[in-house]
Parts: sequence; C-alpha cells; structure tokens
Amino acid sequence: MDNIILIILITGMISISLGIVLKKFDIPPIIGYIFSGAIIGTSITLGTGDTHTLEHIAEFGIVFLMFSIGLEIKLENLIQMKKQVFTYGGLQVALSMSIFTLIAIYVLGQNIKAALVIGGALSLSSTAIVLKLMNESNEISKGYGQNTLGMLIFQDLAVIPILLMLTILSDSSSTISTMLVDIVIDGFILIVIMILFGKYILDKVLHMVDKANAHELFIMAILIIAIGSSYLAHALGFTYSLGAFIGGMLIAETHYKHQIEADLIPFRDLFLALFFVTVGMQIDMQFFVNNILEVFGASISIMLVKGMIIFAVIYIFTNKTIALQTSLAISQVGEFSFVVFTQATQSNLLDKHTGQLLTLAVIVSMIVTPFILSRISKITNAVLKQKDTSEIVCSYKDILEDHVVVCGYGGFAKQIVNNLKQYGVKHIIIVDNYDFFENAINAKEDAIFGNPAQKNILEEAGIKKAKVVIIALHDIEDITLISHAIRSINKDIKIIAKVTNKNAFENDIDTSDFVDIYSFTSELIATQTFAILYEKKKEII
Repeated sequence: MDNIILIILITGMISISLGIVLKKFDIPPIIGYIFSGAIIGTSITLGTGDTHTLEHIAEFGIVFLMFSIGLEIKLENLIQMKKQVFTYGGLQVALSMSIFTLIAIYVLGQNIKAALVIGGALSLSSTAIVLKLMNESNEISKGYGQNTLGMLIFQDLAVIPILLMLTILSDSSSTISTMLVDIVIDGFILIVIMILFGKYILDKVLHMVDKANAHELFIMAILIIAIGSSYLAHALGFTYSLGAFIGGMLIAETHYKHQIEADLIPFRDLFLALFFVTVGMQIDMQFFVNNILEVFGASISIMLVKGMIIFAVIYIFTNKTIALQTSLAISQVGEFSFVVFTQATQSNLLDKHTGQLLTLAVIVSMIVTPFILSRISKITNAVLKQKDTSEIVCSYKDILEDHVVVCGYGGFAKQIVNNLKQYGVKHIIIVDNYDFFENAINAKEDAIFGNPAQKNILEEAGIKKAKVVIIALHDIEDITLISHAIRSINKDIKIIAKVTNKNAFENDIDTSDFVDIYSFTSELIATQTFAILYEKKKEII
C-alpha cells in the first residue's frame, strides 16, 4: 500500500511537470499522463500486486468516462443528428473494421480472432482529444465539426459491441452460440432491472438526496449509481463499462443530468488520468527504441488508411473540402483501443509484440492529432490547392450590435424571425438541430449551429452587444439553462420566452419579460422586441 501511495505521488509530480511543458505546444494532458507512466515504468520496478492494484484503481477512469458518455447520449440527440451519427458513423465503423481486419489477416498474418480485435480497436477515434480541442476552438460549429461529432457519437456507441465481442472471443470454455444465448438473457435482465430502477426509483432517490441540502451526499449518491450500475453489469458477466454507460443514459433522462455531469467531471478526469498512466507503464521503451521505424510506419499507415475510409464516406454525401477536413480530424486511433489491446493481450488473443506495436502506434497518432487540428484549414488548402476553405462562424460577435438573438428555428421561431424581418430588426439565430440549421442557412439567415446554453456559442452570437434574446423553445429546463448562461455573460439583456407558468422557474431567473403561451403570437413577441430595442412604450396585452 505504501508503494502505491508513493507511486501515485511521484506520478502526480511528473504529470504536472510534463503537463506544463506540453501545454506550451498545445499537446493534451493525456499524452503527458502516458509519458509519465512510461517514465515510472522504466525507472521503478513494480511488484505484480502493485501493478494489479493500480490497474483496478485506474479502471474507474473508464467507468466514469463511459458514465459521462451515457449522460450525453439522449435518444432525441441521436434523432436530431441521425444522418451524421448512423449513416456516416455506421459506414465509417463498418468499413474501418472490415478493412483493418483484412489487413491484419493478410498483411500481419494474424488469426481471425486477433484480426477482429485489431479491426474493432482501430475503427475507433479519440473522443477525449478531438472533442476537447474542437470545443475550445469552436470548430465543432462548422460543417466538418458536425460530421466529426456525429461519427464520434456512433463510435462511442460501438464501444459496447466491440467490448462484448472481445468477451466472446476471449472465452474459450464455451461455444459462441452458448455465449450469445447467455449474453442475450443476462443483457435482458440487466436492461430490465436498470430501466425499472431508472423509471420508478432513480428520480425519487435523487430528489430526496437533493432536498437534504448536503452536497456531499449528492456526490456520494452519484458515485454509488455509477459504480453500482457497473458492478451489476459485471455480476451478470458484462464489462464494468457497459453498466456505467447504461447508468449514464438513465440519468440523462432525469432533471439532475447537468448537475451530476458537473460533479462527476473531477472524479472522471482524475481516474482517467491514472488510467493513461497505467497505459504508459505498459510501454516497453527498449521495444520502442528497437522498433522505432516499425512503430512510426504502423502509425502513419493506420492514419492514412483510416483517413481515406472517412474521406470516401463523407465525400459520397458532401464535398471534398468537408470530407478531407473530417478525415483529418478523426484519422487517429482513440483511447479505448488501449482497453481493447490490453484485455486482448492478457487473454492471449494478441501476442505481446503486436499488442505493444499497436499501442505505441496509437500513442503516436494521438500525439500528432493536436498539431493536425490546429492547422486543419492550412493542410486542406495545401492538399486541395485552394485559396481559402475557412468558414465564417465567429465573425458575428464583431459585426453585430444592438441586435436580437433567437434561440431555436422551429415553426414558431420561424414566424418570429419573419416578423423581425418586417420590422427590419437585426438578428442572429442559434440552432442545436442540424436539420433546422440547414433550413436557416437555405433561407439566407445568419445562423450558428450549437447549444444556446453554452457560453462560447452565445458569445459567438454577440450576446455581449445584443439587446434582446428570444428563447423560442418550450422545455422549461432548456429555458432555465439558457437563461442562466445568458445572465452570466450579459446581466442587462432582456430575455423573452413563451411559457405556460412563470412560477415554474427558479427565483433567480428574471421572468418579467416572459410571456404567456396562450396570449402571445409570434407577431406580438416581435412587436414587444421592437419596443424594447427602440425604447418605445409597450402597448401589448
């Protein structure tokens, strides 16, 4: 136990030092954690017990990561981005897995089980790195950003069947047909138990804990739900990750989703950092030095093959610029490949040489990703020999002033926008439904794709200089979140929302300009907006 504490202490010091240095080169902390593990693994000899203890602790990182992914995946979100998620993402994963499996068989000489493991692992990209960097740069709002987001969501969903496939291939004591029957039965039991718990118990339990007004109890309840759902899945023969993912999806349907996500992030990041450290500990530096050309060759080959697959999939539906940008963004291999390769090596599905080679190739692909993403427009221009492929997304905040921000572009919002046009009011639209976003663009509207509850999206819409925000949405939770985000940036702005009951909102939300859903038409809202803009007395019923 003393060794474990000392190792964690030393690892933390090395990780912080490397993180400070790597941040100057825009390299994500994940790479620093892996390097820290490599340094620890090379300089300190660990006992078998210490290694297993660290691996068990680090596994919580994957559990919390899958739990947080489940929080983000709601059925309505999947429906809104069905083309990007299921069409683009489904084709990419299926083609990548098939082609890499064939390469593993005929080029690397692997058997069918090992080849399937390799194909599944290499089909996945790095959600942790790509989304973090794209959110920070607001690239997620662009055309290729939406394709990237959709395909990463599908890859996150694909992790579950890939891990199940790994379980089936690793168990040599049972026939595949017997295992499939057991998986179906146990899976049915798992889903029924968790759905019943989520529908009839979960929200009530969280409500009781929340009413206790003790935040530490709320955090403890979250940890129990995440770990408990993981343990239930493990007890039924599934991975901890699957249980955590389902638990996250159940909580995504409750009113406490956003608070839970905020409370869970520190635990997730801490344990996930430790997971990447343990990955680094498995790196054989002598192997890397002796096989450096093979490692870089494998990494470049994987990224080229995967990039071409992604380009082909996107090019069928869009244009070559967006296709190339999307392929550049997610041509790397992701963090879950470490889980797959580690489990496959421990189960003797992969030999140690191949597992080590592929792990190092994945690390190299992740290291170069930040450099590619930061120069994605320049690379695209150079390859396609174009002058400029950049999209004007964030110029509104510089050119708009005393304007109106409209959140939403459904039927009611369209009517409001049309009435604003008649008054000659400057406006910009924020849309989080991609089909509605395309409708707005086709209608020659100034529109930004993104979640209006996110501060960076509001800032891109020029919220600091805007006079009025119209929230043309019906969900109370959405209106509440957006109102809080707006007020945190601009305390003086007027917020108009059409609601059934003002008393349903929290006391800290100014509902003075909220209007009754039954009395106000889109034209009356536009008139009220015009009156606020030009400081005229409102003569509205």
